[in-house]
Amino acid sequence: MMGKLLRSFQKRQSIASRIRCFLLALAMVVTMVPALGGGNSTVQAAEKEKNLTIHFMMPSNWGWTTPAMQFWGGTAAVTGNTNGENGEQIEGWDQGVMGYSMTKVESGSTEIEEYTLSVKGTFTGFQFLDLKFPSHSAQTSDAGKMTQYTGEEATDIYFLWDSEEYVAYVNKEGTEKVPELSEAPVITIYFDNPDGWTQPAFNAWGADVKIDNNNAGQTMVKAWNQNHDKMALDTETNLYYVKVQAVTLSGLQIINSEADSQELHLAEAGVLAAINDITTDTSIYYLRDGKGGMKWYKYADKSETLIEYKEAGYVSPEVNGREVTFRVPVEKTGAVASVTGPGGMNDWKQDSSNWELKKDETAGMWSGTFTIAPGKYEYKFALNKTWAVSFSDPANNRVSGDNSVLIVPGLSDGKADAMKGIETALPEKLTLWNEDGTSSETAVTYSLKTPDQNITLNGNKITVGNAYTGQNVELTAEAENRQTSDFVVNVTEKLYTYTIYYYDFDKTHMSKDASDLWIWEKNGAVATKGTSFAKTETLSDGNEWLRAEVTLPYKDLQIIPRSKGEWKWQKDTISYSNSAGTENVTLYIVSNSKQAYTEIPELVAPRSRYVMIEYDRPAKDYTGWNIYTWNSGFGSDVSVNFADINGKMVAKIPVKDSTADLSLSFCMRQRIADDEWANKDGGDHYVTIPADQSVVKAVFTQGEGITRVLPYNTGFERDGANNAIHFYYRNDELAAENNLASFAGKVSIVINGQNYAMTYDADTDRFVYNLTDVSTGDYYYYYVVNGKEELDAFNKVTEKDNSGKECNVCHFKKANVALEASLSQSVMDYNDNNVLSVKINAKDGEGLEASEIAAITADLSELGLSRGFAIDPTLMEGTISCLNTVAAGEKTIPVTVKDIYGNVYTTDTKVNVTERVKKAGDFDWDEAVIYFTVTDRFFDGDAGNNDAYGVGDYNTGKKGGSSYHGGDFAGLNQKLDYLKDLGVNTIWITPIVENITKDQHDNETDTATYGYHGYWASDFTKLNKHLGTEEQFKALLEAAHSKGMKIMVDVVLNHAGYETEGYFNNILRDADGKPISMIRDDSNTIGGDDKYDSLSDLPDFVTENKAVTDQLVAWQTGWMSNYSIDYYRVDTVKHVETTTWAAFKNSLTKVNPDFKMIGEYSGAGYANNAGELGTGTMDALLDFDFNDFAQKFVTGNISSVENSLQKRNSAINNTATMGSFLSSHDEDTLQYKLVSESKISEEEAYNLMKVAATLQITAKGQPVIYYGEEIGQGGANNWPLQTNRRDFDWTELEKQKADSSSIYNHYKTMIAIRNAYTDVFARGNRSTVAASDAEGYEVISRSYGTDTLYVGMNVKETAKEVVIPVIAKAGTILTNLYDGKNYTVSADQKVSVTIPAAKEGGTIVLTEQKNTVDSKPENNNSNDNGSDSAGTSSTPETVNWNEVSSSVQDKVTEIAQNPAIATVNMNMVCTGEVQVPQKVLNTIKGTNVTVAFHSGNGVAMSISGQDLKNKDLSKIQNIDLTVDQTSNNIPASVVAAKTSAPTRQLAIKDTGSFGVNVNIHVNVGKENAGKTANMYRYNAEKGRLEYCGSFTVTSNGQSMFALKRGGNYLVTVTERRPSESVWFAEGNYIVKAGDTLSKIAQRNHITLTELLRRNAQITNRNLIKVGQRLNLN
Repeated sequence: MMGKLLRSFQKRQSIASRIRCFLLALAMVVTMVPALGGGNSTVQAAEKEKNLTIHFMMPSNWGWTTPAMQFWGGTAAVTGNTNGENGEQIEGWDQGVMGYSMTKVESGSTEIEEYTLSVKGTFTGFQFLDLKFPSHSAQTSDAGKMTQYTGEEATDIYFLWDSEEYVAYVNKEGTEKVPELSEAPVITIYFDNPDGWTQPAFNAWGADVKIDNNNAGQTMVKAWNQNHDKMALDTETNLYYVKVQAVTLSGLQIINSEADSQELHLAEAGVLAAINDITTDTSIYYLRDGKGGMKWYKYADKSETLIEYKEAGYVSPEVNGREVTFRVPVEKTGAVASVTGPGGMNDWKQDSSNWELKKDETAGMWSGTFTIAPGKYEYKFALNKTWAVSFSDPANNRVSGDNSVLIVPGLSDGKADAMKGIETALPEKLTLWNEDGTSSETAVTYSLKTPDQNITLNGNKITVGNAYTGQNVELTAEAENRQTSDFVVNVTEKLYTYTIYYYDFDKTHMSKDASDLWIWEKNGAVATKGTSFAKTETLSDGNEWLRAEVTLPYKDLQIIPRSKGEWKWQKDTISYSNSAGTENVTLYIVSNSKQAYTEIPELVAPRSRYVMIEYDRPAKDYTGWNIYTWNSGFGSDVSVNFADINGKMVAKIPVKDSTADLSLSFCMRQRIADDEWANKDGGDHYVTIPADQSVVKAVFTQGEGITRVLPYNTGFERDGANNAIHFYYRNDELAAENNLASFAGKVSIVINGQNYAMTYDADTDRFVYNLTDVSTGDYYYYYVVNGKEELDAFNKVTEKDNSGKECNVCHFKKANVALEASLSQSVMDYNDNNVLSVKINAKDGEGLEASEIAAITADLSELGLSRGFAIDPTLMEGTISCLNTVAAGEKTIPVTVKDIYGNVYTTDTKVNVTERVKKAGDFDWDEAVIYFTVTDRFFDGDAGNNDAYGVGDYNTGKKGGSSYHGGDFAGLNQKLDYLKDLGVNTIWITPIVENITKDQHDNETDTATYGYHGYWASDFTKLNKHLGTEEQFKALLEAAHSKGMKIMVDVVLNHAGYETEGYFNNILRDADGKPISMIRDDSNTIGGDDKYDSLSDLPDFVTENKAVTDQLVAWQTGWMSNYSIDYYRVDTVKHVETTTWAAFKNSLTKVNPDFKMIGEYSGAGYANNAGELGTGTMDALLDFDFNDFAQKFVTGNISSVENSLQKRNSAINNTATMGSFLSSHDEDTLQYKLVSESKISEEEAYNLMKVAATLQITAKGQPVIYYGEEIGQGGANNWPLQTNRRDFDWTELEKQKADSSSIYNHYKTMIAIRNAYTDVFARGNRSTVAASDAEGYEVISRSYGTDTLYVGMNVKETAKEVVIPVIAKAGTILTNLYDGKNYTVSADQKVSVTIPAAKEGGTIVLTEQKNTVDSKPENNNSNDNGSDSAGTSSTPETVNWNEVSSSVQDKVTEIAQNPAIATVNMNMVCTGEVQVPQKVLNTIKGTNVTVAFHSGNGVAMSISGQDLKNKDLSKIQNIDLTVDQTSNNIPASVVAAKTSAPTRQLAIKDTGSFGVNVNIHVNVGKENAGKTANMYRYNAEKGRLEYCGSFTVTSNGQSMFALKRGGNYLVTVTERRPSESVWFAEGNYIVKAGDTLSKIAQRNHITLTELLRRNAQITNRNLIKVGQRLNLN
């Protein structure tokens, strides 16, 4: 969440967003930021490290591909793994969760495979998993026992499977278990309760922790809303105590249970180490040290401390009255740019320049003196103005949790509001703070600091005369002990008293201790604290309401009901305008309404709505697991635990009532002790809740995420294709308790007077009745449930039937229509878009209305894309594209329309795909190299427009961070030659339209803020005068085009600028001439929703209204067509409906088929494109993962990043690509983050940016270079200063041009290399050649066609010598394109190169003139599945197996000598007998060679050397793979019973088991691309076909199946997978209703004993569950 917060584009922080930002930051300070100082302790003994060699004894039949381990709870230094010392990111798990693949060793058993690795560290837990399929995992409860193995030499521990979990043994045979741990000592901890604390609570965690509090029970910790153990009171010593027993204590907290906000003492590492070293029962003491702090002591008399405390040698904080000096040594901070002191005294502003300490180099100390009012404050030190590194004050022994505590003694300041002419009472008492941190309320008297005849003081009452002209009155408050403080009276013309009643349907909120109100002035100052409720009161409606009263000097209120003193839950923002200026106003607000009522409203309870997540964890280990969600409507910090609901572990998540569909976002996490995020299962997950649903059920499978969402509740589903209506019934209340099955036999449906029993379907959790043979007409129905009649709650259509009974009505019809499909252009190439339109024409019978169309899909498989491209029925058209690998020619596009009655209609249209012919200087969309500049900050080419509107919004001074700086179109035009020379071909400029001119002032920093960035539009039809004239804009476009460059303009369709509602709401008119509001209001806002709520309080367009969308689309299409703009960058894609984006894309494509758009969808990456790529909206998305990848890569996490980049490489293409950016205007720049977050020096960050640039420019996708990045400029997203949007430094550029090692020259060189090999970098394969995280380098190959380039990157400060295996032949000259040096390939096909240090660019790019290798790595772009790969050899009809064996041996030797060759596929044409001898199998065994035997007519059999790796071939003589393609051995009646579609029979001569894995490849024709090929084996004994598997046909017609034995086979082609495939997949069987183990074994031709052997997890053969996965291999 903090990552998302810090990345948000702070165009303008609204009151509410500032509140949330502050509270999120505060929460991070209190609970998330690690304390690096932690009091005065300088001795922190490390926990003893375990030292193990772990042997994982895995049953051979498990079939895991890559056994690995994952560790948690401490350090883990791993050796002996096979994927680098830092491991590998576990796919689908939280970023940074690493798996360590294990090394296979000889186990000496065919039943067990043995894997090992060695580990040393303080980890507290681990598990085993399959790294490639991480949902396959196995746990052990013996991890805690590993604490006894801490010797210098590693101890061998063997983990053997014991039916349910892994058990630890000290011997391989599994006869001697790891000993149980010895009894831990009992330690009594005594605690001296601080002043102000009432009942302390205790929390501890670690290995086998037991807590004994003498039966004191538990207490609710209010700050956490959690129960924890009370500490018992020793009445003799008046100390609190608790007894703790633990094998290892990892954490300890003592908490003030009654505090509204967190107050705790956290034991630091040194204390924990000392406690863990105790070996006998004893007592220890945490007592006051007499200096305002607390210390740990061995004895009650404080004669000896538990750990060594040393004085810091300096004083911090030094308090002198109100002047407070903070100090921190330079040796503590390291080389940083700044140190700030955020805390309660400054609202935790870690980035405030007003709270910066100054560095004294001579003294080696940072120090700063600040004026702070008396009080008690928590604080920390923050480095580089971020929370990335922060710590408590090393010299301050006063601590609270991770924070230091500052006490400023004295009388607190105060403030009040007063209205002129009215006597106002001031507080009679103020708080008096003592040096020890205690406080009391003391009476005060007031006096004027400056006497004024218009002000009268009478005791504690003040009267401000009407003639007074000041805005406030300064008073001095004096206590009885003569101490004084400042008191400020804010003077207002009028005060208004608001009595606010609040009703919440959640009864737990209906207490003055549970809720308060956050109130502030609209467009005014932010609130600083909540307004408490004074009491509850029963009103005239008979209901009990909460009552608050507040006097305020303003009339326009914003109110948020929330949890008291915090934001654990909050309701929608409620606005009220006291426009009449009434002095006393009574308001009524209700939890499910956004309206402030002036009379008691009728209370209408919201629906109880839930999302129920059933969690499937095979090991049933649910302890600590919970759902965390932030947008359920019940607060931004909601946790829901799992509970057993009728036999299923379910998290039942309440969701707010809504009239719009919602998407619940959540994380699956595990809490261990106080660590709420100890483990995560995957990342963010989503479940959609349609507006009409009260209960949505989903199944979440461990390691996989959401695997199933049960059908939504509905009364019927019309199935016109089968002339049927499927009727359903589900009672949501029973469904919410998983108890609907209790109504089995008690539910029926009456249809047109006939009663039919409904059957309960457990899979869909509903009752079903299928009415068949239906025809056009109305069907009257109602339910009979448990003897009572019910209507369908989901069907609002009701009428009385012939008998007069009220019924629901289901209308069914068969329409008679013809489809017509057409394209906006009949000819296209792969760089074009094309609009596919669909018309539905009525024929002789009844037609279809637009509202009757359910779905429209197009099959784009002949264009290389999706078979199910969806077209929005409200638009009846969608934009399509073409993959660049599609051959030229006429292509057919089938179109399917399905109506709401379930009828299906089809047609098709054709398009001629032509070869793309590029003009000189032209480039493809995926070849774009984009340069992003904030236009106003680039170059001032026309000073005449600097104050274009005459409002003084031009300011380049210290306070000008959010003002205009003069950059314009003329400036861009003048600098085009620079950009051309740099090598970029696309220039992205910020929005060009007119923006608001009113200062959106930031009062906190007294900074003017204007729309210089372009995102606060006031008029979408005019250019922003600051940027230039129409002529200047046209001149820029023409000049760019003349240089072969394109212009990308930023556009916004989501929102307008502040205070523009009046203008935009008076543009459109409906048919009656009434205004159509373009801007969202309370009636159509859904608080917190991505699409239906405003962003940063900006006026939000109602884009779900077609008239609004049409106007926005027309404006932006007009700009494109009138000015020949080339591309759009689209802002805030996440916050606008997809229909709008589809309409926008259609409009633009009709004008210019080449026009492209790249969208900003916050959080998007290659694995999460949010459905915006390949769907007719965006042609690319900005990649929000890439700068994280780059940061991790250059700081040493190379292997895991490379793993992600290779997956990314495969996921994107020319029609759906990603824009790779390192920095942007919305975030801290990468260079800044390397310093502030990665804790490296500015010089090193500058150097590493060169390597990051290489990573970016050589990756697939569109490099997006942020202006100034190429000359080393960086900055923070610190609104309103915005140092990340600094002016481009042209002086620095000239310096860098003269420096050959400058970052500018690095960028220029790398872009030139990319442009020279654009096919390779834009489209080529990517693979790792050599890499080491420890040594900080990587070499990858990028290959396309005949070109292969080797890119080397080095992140270290010294050069790296690397020997690289290459595919080039010995003697070939390779040239380093980066520096021009040549290298000769050695006899063993390797080159030795030096990758320069990061400072010198850290880059090599090697290439050769010509690729002469005959056999090369398999082309990952091929769709042939290996049947036509390089290295083909031919054999005659009678195979000479000696020659074949020799040829195979040559290839095996070649790849053994050349690791750069990943795989070799050898193709043998064998039209006769194919008797593969054992010697061929032995030759390829364990190698990367695959041999395919082609028998003609598109049929081949293949055997992979890797599949033979663990096979015993000694008993195999020959394998007969002879294929008879003319066979018709399967009876025609059996074939006809299976399918009426064309089929193909194949007879494989050897009818026994092959003994090895064999794949059969069958070409079923390109016309079937995207369909499903299915294979069946004929069982002659039973006279039936048995399903073998299915395969999605590739673009050139290939399919492939795995075979175990010969026999007679049938191949069919269908539109979708057959029903059998649901129950059989990849060697697994999914249990369905009615199955028994005996039936499953019989059906799959194995014995029951063998089935049980293959599924060791089954402990009770009579207990299997529907959906359970069984292993058949």
